[in-house]
Amino acid sequence: MMWYFSQKWQHNVALADADNQLTYNELVNAVETRRAWLADQKVSRVALFMDNSIEWALFDLACQQANICCVPVPVFFSAQQTEYLLQASASELLVVGPTQANTLEEVSKQTPFAKVLFQRLHPSAAPLLPAGTHKITFTSGTTGTPKGVCLSNESQLTVARSLASTIGLAQVKHLCLLPLATLLENIAGIYAPLMVGGTVYLASQAERGFQGSRLTQPQAMLSLISLQQPNSIILVPELLAFMVLACQQGWQPPASLEFIAVGGGKVSAALIEQARALGLPVFQGYGLSECASVVSLNTNNADQPSSAGKLLPHAQARLENGELIVSGNLFLGYMNQPESFYPTEFATGDLVSFEGDYLHIEGRCKNVLINSFGRNISPEWIEAELMASQCFRSVIVFGEAKPFCGALLVLAKADMPHNAIQATIDKVNAGLPDYAQIGDWLVSSEPLEQIEGLITSTGKPIRNAILSHFHDRIETMYEMNQCANF
Repeated sequence: MMWYFSQKWQHNVALADADNQLTYNELVNAVETRRAWLADQKVSRVALFMDNSIEWALFDLACQQANICCVPVPVFFSAQQTEYLLQASASELLVVGPTQANTLEEVSKQTPFAKVLFQRLHPSAAPLLPAGTHKITFTSGTTGTPKGVCLSNESQLTVARSLASTIGLAQVKHLCLLPLATLLENIAGIYAPLMVGGTVYLASQAERGFQGSRLTQPQAMLSLISLQQPNSIILVPELLAFMVLACQQGWQPPASLEFIAVGGGKVSAALIEQARALGLPVFQGYGLSECASVVSLNTNNADQPSSAGKLLPHAQARLENGELIVSGNLFLGYMNQPESFYPTEFATGDLVSFEGDYLHIEGRCKNVLINSFGRNISPEWIEAELMASQCFRSVIVFGEAKPFCGALLVLAKADMPHNAIQATIDKVNAGLPDYAQIGDWLVSSEPLEQIEGLITSTGKPIRNAILSHFHDRIETMYEMNQCANF
């Protein structure tokens, strides 16, 4: 029997989008018809290049049933990244939505399923994959070149089971706000709700107000949440900051919301508390693709807002020189990197600490800066505190080998006066030790994502590129401060 089917839920709505909805009975039948069609194609690797929709979920589940490797293609990848993904994974079949089909050079053919097209691909050689690979999820990385993380079905379902049991929301209604090619939304937004008889609403980019990976029509997202009245959603820190601002400006979050998971970056405890005071039941977690997504999470029953929560039941961890080493449920290895296959532990690259059973993320090992007084400082910590002020769209903290930390700021409101910026910095500095305080700052007149090469396609800053781009301004800032203090 399929893992997501129970007789007691057979008439419940399992999946819904703007065009259709399927009960659990109908879901099983729909997955089976797609499994049979995929089996007839006689392929081993299928790439999914579609907007969030019922069909995305059906083909993902059909690949599981057919024992075919699923390769999600993020709709926010560049054309070059998409081409690389398809070639590197040697996908043999591309299942594509109508909108995405228009971006491809080759003409797509119609499948037996409405609004689903396909292309046969002809890879020259198969990729080197660890045995048991059922999904290849691509992370853009800081260089922009996607890296293929190989996962088994069981590793993904293990995380989903942990989430379902730990969060404890029965027959939850979940609204998917992140792209389904994002592993977190795939596992926590589809698999986990289906395990408890829940309903998953799959909104398109237009409904969500997104263009690629960016929120461009925020009012559309708020309207969608108000309309759908979900019990749970998943946010990245930028979306949480936006929702807090929306609440401050009068938007009322629906009373139906019981659990808002936030991950993908460090969030300050101040922002979490601020969100909760405004009626947003926010819980921070931590995870990464190499661990099949979520590793730790705060919940209603175990909550420390300053932390990323307790380890989920399937996960084990230890520290090595402050770095988090995870075991218990890992990826199978990186595609085409046999030296990475079948790990028993994974060094995350994240600096962490434990307070009792609660995991605290301090920053990335490679991002740690050492000031001219020899103090080790994690810039993410200071950035999270500054972002919690709601005054900045982006913050990059720097200060390697310098006497004090500086900050590059992108303002949330372009007309924010100098004295208001300084007042905000002063307020944040008051809560920081002297070595971590911001001594001076610069403002970028452009959002970082509008400057080519500074942000990955998933919205993460490429620090070295940013510091290089603003190098002259940063050096001038320090020189002026040195002269002033001489």
